[in-house]
This record gives sequence, C-alpha cells and structure tokens, in this order.
Amino acid sequence: MASILETVPPQFRSSMLKLPEDAEVAYVGERRTKIVGTVGPSTCDPDHLLRLVAGGMNLVRLNLCHGDYEWHRQVIRNVHDINLNTPFVAGVIMDIGSFDTVRLGEFPRNPKLETGDTFTLTVRHEAEYPPGVSEISLDGFIDFAEVGDSIQCQAEGGGLVELLVKRIKDLDVICEVVSPGELRSRGTINIRGKSLNLNPKSENEDLNTSIARAVLGCPPDQLEFAISERVEYVALSFVESADQIVAVRNLLRSRRANIGVIAKIESPIALRNLESIVDAADGVMIARGDLGTAIQYEKVPYWQQQISEVCRRFGKPCLISTHFLESMVLYPTPTRAEVTDMTEAVKQRVDALVLTAETASGKFPFKALSTMNSVLLRIQQRIHEVEEESEDPTLEIPPLVKDTTWWTPGVGDVAENIANSAAVLANQQNAAAIMVFTQKGLMATLMSRYRPRAPIYAFTATPVVRNKMTLLYGVRPFRIRFEDDPEETIQNAMNALKERQVVKDGDLVVILADVLGGREGASETELRSAFSEVSKGNRFITAAETRSALRILGLKVSDKLEAQLGMREVDFAELGRETSIKNEEPTESPSTEVGGRYDFERFNEFASQAKEIVHTLQLRSIK
Repeated sequence: MASILETVPPQFRSSMLKLPEDAEVAYVGERRTKIVGTVGPSTCDPDHLLRLVAGGMNLVRLNLCHGDYEWHRQVIRNVHDINLNTPFVAGVIMDIGSFDTVRLGEFPRNPKLETGDTFTLTVRHEAEYPPGVSEISLDGFIDFAEVGDSIQCQAEGGGLVELLVKRIKDLDVICEVVSPGELRSRGTINIRGKSLNLNPKSENEDLNTSIARAVLGCPPDQLEFAISERVEYVALSFVESADQIVAVRNLLRSRRANIGVIAKIESPIALRNLESIVDAADGVMIARGDLGTAIQYEKVPYWQQQISEVCRRFGKPCLISTHFLESMVLYPTPTRAEVTDMTEAVKQRVDALVLTAETASGKFPFKALSTMNSVLLRIQQRIHEVEEESEDPTLEIPPLVKDTTWWTPGVGDVAENIANSAAVLANQQNAAAIMVFTQKGLMATLMSRYRPRAPIYAFTATPVVRNKMTLLYGVRPFRIRFEDDPEETIQNAMNALKERQVVKDGDLVVILADVLGGREGASETELRSAFSEVSKGNRFITAAETRSALRILGLKVSDKLEAQLGMREVDFAELGRETSIKNEEPTESPSTEVGGRYDFERFNEFASQAKEIVHTLQLRSIK
C-alpha cells in the first residue's frame, strides 16, 4: 500500500486507508478496455463500492428492475462520494425498464423445477396461486404464445429454465420443463425467436404514461429518477428503432440533463435496424443473455462482432454484457471458456465489458473483478506487442459517419483529422501519453476511436463530462480548472500526471488543445446566419447553444469562459464541493456574465470576445 500511496495526491491519501490490506488497486490508465460492474446486495455498501472502484471498476451499473428508488439513490450518492473524496472516478449507468419486458410473478419461495415437470403461466390475476403456477405481467401473452414455443425464464444465479408449450387453455399456458432450474421472482421471460413488442396498455393507465408508452417506450418515472439523480448514462431496454432514442434524448435535452443514451440490442428487430440505432445512440450494449433467447445461440458471436464493428465505424462506445464470468457467481475461479470469451472481446477492441450477477449477487465479486482486470491487461499487452513488432504506425479506420448528436456539422471533419494525426504521431514516436483538453468530450471520443497504443488522459472542467468519459476505451479522465492562459492549463495537467507517476520528466507526450488566434469576431451577417441556424427560428438560444453558434463560424471564447457556458447550477454546486476538497479557488458562477438566455443582440455582444480557433497538435517533452 505504501508504494500505491506515493501515486495518490496528498488530499486523498486518508481515503485509501479505508481499503482492506488485501484490496487490489488498479494502476491509473494501464488497462484500455473498461469494466462495468452491476451493483446489488453483495456490493452496495460504501466500503464495498470503494473497493470495486479502486480495483478497476470504471462504471457502476444499476438495474431499476430490482430494488426501490431509495436504495438506488443511496448507491448513487455513495458513488458521488467516491468521486469527490477519493482519487478514483466512476460513472453511473442506469438500466431503464421497457414496457415490452415480460416478467414472472412474485414467489413466496422460488420453485425448483425438474425436467418433465408441468409448469403453468397464467394471466388470471388472482390473489394467490398453487405450486406450479405463476402469473405473468403481459395480458396479451396468452394470444401470442403458441403450442411448440420454447419459453426461457430467468433463473437464480443467472441461468435459464426452458419450458416447452404443450397446450393453451383459457387464460393458461401449460408447459413442460425441458431445462431444469430454480425460477427467480419477477424474472424475465422470452419466447425464442419472437419479439414481445405487443406494448399493452393498462385500463388504469394515465395520459402521461400512455404518451410515454407510445413515444419513449419506457416508464417515464424511471427517466425522471435518472434525471433527478444526475446519472451519466441511461441504458434503454429492448430498443428496436432510432425513434425511441430520439424521443428520450429530446426529453433529456428539454430538461437540460447531460445524460448519454445507451441502446441495448436484444431482439431481431434491433438487428435489422442496427445502423440507425447506433447512429442515434450515444453507445450500444450487446445484451447477450436476452439476445441469445431471441435468436439462435450460434449466431450471437457473429452479431457481437458485427455490432462492435458498426459502433467503431460510427464512433460510438460498444459494451458487451452477460455471462463473462458466470461460474464465479458460485466458484472462485473462472472456466477456460470464460477466459477465451473475454479474450475475444478484447481482440474486437470493444469499449467495455459488463459484469452482471458476478458483482451484484455473486459470492466472489472482488475476485471476479480482479480476474477480469488481469485477463484484459494480459491480452492488451500481447496485442500491443504484436502492433509494435509490425512497425506500422498507420491506423486502418473507415471514415466517420456524420453524427449531429455530438457536434455541429462541419466541425467533426476537422476534429477527426486532428485525432487521426495525433494517434499516428503517438504511435510513430512511441509517446508515453496523449493529453486531450476537451469541453464536451468530443476530442476524447475521437481519440478513443483510433485505439492508439499510448494511454489517453482527457482533461475537462466539468465533473459530469469527466464521469461520462470513464466509458471510453483507453481514456483516463481528469477534472481540471481551465485557466485564461492555455499554457498554464497544460502545465497544470502535466503536473497532475507527474504527481500520479504515470509520466516523468523527459517523456514524450502528444497534446491536443485549442488556442485562440487569428481574426477576431465575425461580421453581423455571419453572426445572424449562425444564430438563426442554432435557434431554428426561436428568438432566444441557451448559454450552451452560444458555443454551437460560435463553432459554426470557427470561433471560440476563452477555455475558462467556454467551460462555464455548458454548466448548469448543479455543476457549479458539485465543482464547489470538489474545489473545497482539493483546496482550489472556487469556480465562479456565470449567472450574470454567461448564464440565462441569449437573443441576437446579447449573442452579438458576447461574440465580440471570440476569436478564431487554432487547433494545435503538439509533441512535447515533460518538464
């Protein structure tokens, strides 16, 4: 622990003493592929969460299908405390339920089914049922199921119980057990080869829920909870079209919620609409468990590779979920097949692997995390050895599909070319690190897409942007105060990396940063055109939208002022807490200078401070 403490900033060293002596601490920036850990009863208390994050868990996954809101709220607060009071950073992904998810009823005692047993699924809605009968949540299921269908039910420990439909009588689907196991209360069920997109409506459903059902495809109260708790990402279940993602993003934007939208791919319809879904989303999760019940098992590896390639082409993070270390739910060591499965995912260069039951309810959550961390590191090292032996610094990446969810049209082309050049330069010069300075995470996302050998250290002024970048392959995010002088900001970032002993004097680093230079301002005609494009006919634009308007003209204000443009009051409150912990000067709120709404006159006045952007790509030696 003593050697680890030397790499920790002094203000955080006391927090490290909370870790047990046998706890493992992941080295900063060493592993490129990220690990998402699902938190549940085994790991929800603050000490266990800290141990997981210290051990290399980059994001916490919460599933709203399990536990009440208060339980989830407390876990999120514990994660926020870790981000605030320790040297570690973790984002939060919240799984949002779907109206199309079908579930079993509650069991007083989980039934254990044997091969050949009879088990009945019913929509009778009675107060209680005899043994061998379970209510299901979808009334239309009785009309959807057919004799001969294979029904797969979620079992305890993450497995599946398979039922074969023998006959249908009145409101009952009578089945024979084909694959035995212990059913789980409120476990999900699927019919192999069918998409349960009946989207039923309850008789007592209010208007808002009906609208959400038709437009969002998910419970509105769960989205509201995610917004109120300021999570970094929401993962939407059973996404089958881009329209659902667009509707959810529009709601989030209307609430000024800086939350990314991850689409879970779980059905044949989603596979048919894959490119449009990836284009619309901020990331994609391959939910192999549910997908494997909807298509043939043997097709899942093929689709895993196809989805990861499409995500890479569109510049979107790709996560793979389910069954990576399923045996470690009960046993302390993995199977060889599980190690091979993780190896293949690393070779595909996906952004993140997701642990589910292993960390949520398993007997060995810390061992499972340590095992995944070790395997990912070893395979990554071998990949880099092969790349270095090839002596080829070029990067074979297809052109980036234009995406308006991230950037203003035209800006992406320049940013992509700079990121490509930075990755090639870092590989050619065997750079120790790539340092990226970013306001919204765009440049860090593009750098991550090129998968350079050097670790990427991304610096941003906003805590929520820092937390969101925990998902990006190869990116270690930091929150830093942007100074008026860009060189001062760069030196502060170098000092932060030296303090953590990830770089040393004499190391070569590649730096991506924007500085102000060239012409000042723009003509009134140019400003009116940019304002009109962003406002879409409205009289006002928001403070954050002024940045987009300036970018259309190739302009920006100082980094310090730009950082404030996209911040909400809650961001300044969080910054206030962080700076008090780190003994920094507090960041001033822009309530009078850059806050509120902008009509054209105010925008014109503000734009007078802007200058032409000069994108810099620097190769420097650490001093």
